[in-house]
Amino acid sequence: MKTVIEEFGHEVYLASDGEEAFKIHLRQGVQVVVTDLHMPGVDGLEFIDALQALYPEVRIIVVSGKDQDALDNARLKGAFVAFSKPVDPDELAQAVARATPL
Repeated sequence: MKTVIEEFGHEVYLASDGEEAFKIHLRQGVQVVVTDLHMPGVDGLEFIDALQALYPEVRIIVVSGKDQDALDNARLKGAFVAFSKPVDPDELAQAVARATPL
């Protein structure tokens, strides 16, 4: 996913969990977050809740192998879009482009 997003001219920061992602956001002011729902430590839905509460302007794209109900819950919690794995690279790139502020 990193390579696909970079090929479309976006800078990518990698985080191993939700806590690291928050730290990156604080340092870099990330505008679009691509996340899984299954992460060590903080559950992906909890991560979405926390990020939306503090930074409602951040667009969240979920890419996960969890079931459709989990993806629907991610959308209800504020995810811009949610994809099942494996995600089509072109669809991911288009979603990042739509989510990126002009």
